[in-house]
Amino acid sequence: ETDPRVMELIGKDSWRGLADALRATTPGQPTVTFDCLIHYKENAARWTRILARAIWSPDEPPRYTGAIGKAIDVHDSRMHLDNLERMATHDAMTGLLNHATAKKRIQERLEERPEGRYALAILDLDHFKSANDNYGHSFGDQVLIYMADKLRQNTRGGDIAARVGGDEMVVFLECKIEVEPAIERIFNAVTGMYEQFPLSVSIGVATTEKVGTDYETLFHAADQALYTVKRSGRGHYRFYDESMDKTLSAISPIDSD
Repeated sequence: ETDPRVMELIGKDSWRGLADALRATTPGQPTVTFDCLIHYKENAARWTRILARAIWSPDEPPRYTGAIGKAIDVHDSRMHLDNLERMATHDAMTGLLNHATAKKRIQERLEERPEGRYALAILDLDHFKSANDNYGHSFGDQVLIYMADKLRQNTRGGDIAARVGGDEMVVFLECKIEVEPAIERIFNAVTGMYEQFPLSVSIGVATTEKVGTDYETLFHAADQALYTVKRSGRGHYRFYDESMDKTLSAISPIDSD
């Protein structure tokens, strides 16, 4: 029977994982390396690497009889690696995914479930240049951080949100029923006021139902829809349709002022 003090330290799930790993060994390959969180005291846990060797009886067939091993604190190195990974995959200012990582994850989703119904929205903060010019770049940074927080609060766990440019962000979501209520919720969440600065956002949306599951095509169609919004007054959202096929890109030729 497991010592309750050991169970308290390692937790039921980690203990079960370690036990399963040990029982999956063989006499020829008896060693296990298992990383888990050890709860040394209330609200304090550290990553620990358990190096264990399963013990098998000399019988035929051999029987698993237990294990011996040791625990090594690897918390600092684990945190360092996690931080490096986060720096490589996330935008440093907003904490959203960066464009390269978002593109990779969206492509994976489209390839794994090509039959799904998805939408990609590009959000552009209107008149952002005036926030920097009138209140300073530090204030402009805070506006972007606020907008990113609003995105996080109004997207679901399976959605993908990223910063793809200076004041442009992307949201990729699955639309099992209707996508417009989700887009409207996001639009309303990021529209309003931040301190003394009015937040006006333009959004272009493309759906796989309209343009297919190729990422570049999907992104370009959303970009064309955004261009249409910005050329027709800004401050609203539009879904891509065939009438926008000959329009230009919104992200590059149109200023953010």
